[in-house]
This record gives sequence, structure tokens and C-alpha cells, in this order.
Amino acid sequence: MRINARLDNNAADKLDYLQQQTGLSLSDVVRESIEHYYAEVRHRAERDAAGLDALVGAFDGSADAPTDLSADYKRYLWADDSAPDSGDDGQTSRAAG
Repeated sequence: MRINARLDNNAADKLDYLQQQTGLSLSDVVRESIEHYYAEVRHRAERDAAGLDALVGAFDGSADAPTDLSADYKRYLWADDSAPDSGDDGQTSRAAG
């Protein structure tokens, strides 16, 4: 597949830097960048799916289901520090990242 992309100066500078530091061709830098980003997104998706599976599994009557699930579901759903914070108005908010 051939790719034609428009990059702003900042992205072009980063691409140049990667080429200079690694000695890779432009095509190789793009390929490796795609592989790194793909692996990160897959890992995040698998982690999120595992958290959801654990929550769904809690409803099957399993003895190892958390007893505080109804109160702390956010902690189980977002197993890391990216859990949304509840605001004073009771609305759930999540910071854009």
C-alpha cells in the first residue's frame, strides 16, 4: 500500500528525527511506528475487555465476585488510574487525553 500524507512542521520534524536517530528509511520508520501504535492500542483494548469481562462475570453468581462491586464499579471497570472522577454535581466526567 502506498501512503500519501500531509504533515505539519512538528510531525515532519519528529519524522526526520526518527530517521536520523535510527538510520531507517522513511518507509521503515512509518512501518515500525504503525507496529508500535498497533501494539499499544491492542494492549489497551485487551486490558479494557478483560476489565469488562471481569465485571460481566461478577453477575454469574460466582463466589469470587467482589462484594463492593455496586459501590466501586469504576475501580473494577477502569483498573488503572484513568477512572473517571465524579464531580460535585453527581455527573461523571472524564478528562480528554
